[in-house]
Amino acid sequence: MNLSTIKSKISSLFRKDLARDTLWMLLAKVFRVFMQAGSFIILARALGAENYGSFISVTALGTLAFPFVGLGSDHILIKYVSTDKNLFSLYWGNTLVTLFVSGACFTTVLLLLSPMIFASNISLLSIFLILIANLIFLSLSEASIKALMSVYRVKKAAQLGILGIGIKLIAAFSLATLFPQPTVDTWAALFLISSAIAGGISVFTVNKLIGYPKPVLSKLKPIVKEGIYFSISGSANNINSNLDKTMLASMSTLTAAGIYGSAYRFIQVGNILLLSIFGASYTRFFKHGASGIRSSFGFAKRLLPVLGLYGVVSLLGYLIFASFLPTILGEEYRNAIEALRWLAPLPAIAAFQHLAANTLMGAGHQKARSAVQVASALLNIGLNLWLIPLYSWKGAAWATLISDSLRLIFVWLIVFWLTRRAFKHEY
Repeated sequence: MNLSTIKSKISSLFRKDLARDTLWMLLAKVFRVFMQAGSFIILARALGAENYGSFISVTALGTLAFPFVGLGSDHILIKYVSTDKNLFSLYWGNTLVTLFVSGACFTTVLLLLSPMIFASNISLLSIFLILIANLIFLSLSEASIKALMSVYRVKKAAQLGILGIGIKLIAAFSLATLFPQPTVDTWAALFLISSAIAGGISVFTVNKLIGYPKPVLSKLKPIVKEGIYFSISGSANNINSNLDKTMLASMSTLTAAGIYGSAYRFIQVGNILLLSIFGASYTRFFKHGASGIRSSFGFAKRLLPVLGLYGVVSLLGYLIFASFLPTILGEEYRNAIEALRWLAPLPAIAAFQHLAANTLMGAGHQKARSAVQVASALLNIGLNLWLIPLYSWKGAAWATLISDSLRLIFVWLIVFWLTRRAFKHEY
């Protein structure tokens, strides 16, 4: 495929509504990535590798439970409200009810389990504050963004995302300037306050622009039944992405968790184009998938040129950029150079894995997608249990690369098998 053909395919892909939505998502991600990078650098330097490792390991634990907060009700909100706006108040109300109840339950359970997971030098107060911030208030912000997207208010959703991370940047700057010797407890309190402000503003914005919540509790059961597969899928993804950091903190050292976590954070920061494309195309996979797996796969193929270019550029970029980490974060993060280079293939793997996963989701094969992701998560756990005690953060990197690569292979095998079966049935 020559360069002119690739340009033609990219031009035909990004047009009309998809182009506009992708542009807004990309602009929001660009703003957010700079503010996240600023917040991350401030925190890493102010707290030091060990304290930052404490924070990132607790955050990673909360992230594992995050997809189950709301039990997938926010995804169901998008699915139904995107075709009938009159349903908004019902699904928005039930989303908030489910979010608060499940968020409180998960916070309580994880807090009770935390003494068995973390070292004693991470206080219960810090763990509690960080979990509340992530599982309640961050969930409110994310659900509000999805609520706006369900009625195609992508511009306003992007602005809310920028506002949320902007408030956290202010909190990080406050930590570094107002506290001469900042601790994890201090940052946990500031993190909670900033998350609560962002969550409150997000819910207020949705209520004002779209409508107030009117929960119908009798509708909760079918919503949860359908949404649970989205939660399972999201949780499996988060296990692959975050469990290794928590395991490093408990099975290796907090310094190792800080080094590995800082390298992984740069991987996440660099994924803005990938997240923008999939964010803008999310509802369109449902639209195309309504006609079957062949239609969903056909839409996925339109994204291939962009994702292929992204994979190559991201890989080369991280390999080159890694040497600048000590300049940005400080000399105590010098080992993060090697960690970032080990993790450099992850964005390309994620791009093609998400493409296949969304193809299955849009065509109504969420169960198959979830099954592969759960199997990958279990493999990731097993590999981390084996490799982290032996090789510290290098073992965590190997476990992630192996499990993500196998997930990519198997999810595409399912797509090809279902597409071939659909073709045979039609002819």
